[in-house]
Parts: sequence; C-alpha cells; structure tokens
Amino acid sequence: MNRKYYEALYAYFKENQEEELLSLTYLEGKRVGEKYLVKASETGEKLKTAEGEEIEGIEGSQGIQGVTTGIKETSCGRVFAERICRTPVCVICGAGHVGLAMIRLAAFARFEVIVVEDRPVFADQARRAGAHRVICDSFEQGLAMIPGGRQVFFVVMTRGHRYDKDCLIEILKKPYAYAGMMASRGRAARMREHLLELGVEEAKTEALHTPIGLSIHAKTPEEIAISILAEMIEVKNRDGIGASCDREILEQIAKKEEKEPWALATIIRRAGSAPRDVGTKMLIKADGMTVGSIGGGCMEAEVIQAARLFLGKSDAVKIVTADMSKADAENEGMVCGGQIEVLLEVVR
Repeated sequence: MNRKYYEALYAYFKENQEEELLSLTYLEGKRVGEKYLVKASETGEKLKTAEGEEIEGIEGSQGIQGVTTGIKETSCGRVFAERICRTPVCVICGAGHVGLAMIRLAAFARFEVIVVEDRPVFADQARRAGAHRVICDSFEQGLAMIPGGRQVFFVVMTRGHRYDKDCLIEILKKPYAYAGMMASRGRAARMREHLLELGVEEAKTEALHTPIGLSIHAKTPEEIAISILAEMIEVKNRDGIGASCDREILEQIAKKEEKEPWALATIIRRAGSAPRDVGTKMLIKADGMTVGSIGGGCMEAEVIQAARLFLGKSDAVKIVTADMSKADAENEGMVCGGQIEVLLEVVR
C-alpha cells in the first residue's frame, strides 16, 4: 500500500478542504494495487494525479463529475473508483440545553461539530460538551468565519427571534446541505414572512427546516436533539453526502509506527441486503483488533479471518467474497444477508 497516498488523504480530511477527490485503485493488470488521488477540477484527455502524473487507461474529459463509487472497466483492467468528500459538518448556533444535547449527539454520529455562541459561559459549556470548534463572537461575525458547502448542516437554536434572524440571514447566503431553525409553527411562519420582507428568495425560505426535526413528539432536550439529528441523517443519506473514508482509520494508518503489517478491507461491491455501502472500510491489525466495521456478524468475521491469512502472503491486493444467503443469515441469527466483495490491502 502507498503510505503517501493515505498520508495525503488524511491531510485532506484534517484540513477539511472543500474540493472533492476521486480515489482510484487498480484491481488487476501491471498496475495492480496502485492508488491515485484526483482533484475534482482536473480534466483533460486523461485524468491526472494530484501531483500531475497521467493515470493510464482512464479518460478524463469529464473530470470526476458524475463518477459514482464502484468498480469501473478501463483499458488497463478493472479499477475501483471512490468519490471522497470532507466529513459532514454540523454548525450549531446557540449552546443552550438543546444545543448541548445536539453537540454530544452530532459528535457521536461522526459529524464535525462547530458551535457559534456569543456568551462566554455558554461557549465554555459547548467546549466541555465535546464541540470540535467553538467560536465565541456575535452570530454574524462567527458565521462569517464558516464557509458553506454541500457537506455543511446549519442548526439555529439561539435564545431569541432576533438572533435567529441574524443567523439565517448569514446562513442563507451560503451553500449548504441543510438549514433548520428550532421554533413553533407560528414562529416559523413569522420568520419566513420576515425573511421574505428582507429580500430572501422564497425558495430558500420554503426549503428551511422549521419547525426543525422529525415529528416524534419530542419533549426533553435530548429527544429534541435526536429528532433534529435524525432529520439531518435523512438528508445526508438521501443526498449521498458524507465522507466514505473513516477519519479514525486514516489517522491510524498515517501515524502507524508498528512494524507488523495491518490489512485494510474495503467493500467494492455489494448485493442483496448487505448492511454497509460500497466504499465502507475496516482496518484489521496484526493482533486481530479492528477499527471500523463493514457490517458485523459472520460476514465480517469471515473477512477478518481472510485478512489475517492474507497478511502472511506477498500479494499486493486480494479480493475476497463473503456470502450470506437468506437461509444462512436466518440460521446464524443475522438481521441482514446478502453478499459483499471486499478488497484487502496491506498496510505497512
């Protein structure tokens, strides 16, 4: 495995760069096991790596736009292509009781959590609750420091209508995946009217998620936060938003010091009711410890066993298939069956 590739990918995630990347892994032929990163802006007769090297066998006239994650046939054989985006970001305006619950839950759901709060005491509470970044400033100034993007989810829950308005005016100028405001139906209707009077496009006011969250009759701060997070997850998964590479896996690979090799398992094809999507990864260490999951149960155990045997060989990559038919799944007490094809790579 190309360590420089994973170090570059980890740096991309760490810096939260906006530009999408395309990852390419050759599955066969003379380049088997080689990996490349391509920037979204790169176009031409052939795709090029981030360093400018032409990638053999793959046309690039359309850039990476429209490329879906999966196995592609090229003049050099099969290649696994993977669209890579930044980690989804949850920007929370206001760190009251519901805001603190949102911080904990969004971080648990693997969002990067940024909080904007103009009260120092509440900003400190947000830090203790686990926010990755806290901006203690006016809402206008704080939001001005945060670029939007198709991975960014804005949640407005300040202490008053005036502050909510200030936040929304700034947010609706930016690109975003989701924008919502905590409010009653009456207050939400009044806010939409006020925004229209201020010249905000009607389409943007109608797309605003307010009242915020799924309707689950939530009452406590934690229940309200769950309803909001559920709605955000619905939008994220419906629109195909989210990083396909687990940041914890990338960090462990980039900082690896052990001499013993590890194996990286990536789902490159799925069929039936297999629980995880193509691109999902799991790191398998020499002692059998794992980071991440490709679905759990018997299929995952089968892949772990194959990976540990693979580590004793000199192959650059190996593709294994784990098949759990409906009958097998029922016999093993599994909720999901299906089939997955998994790429194994050595991490040194």
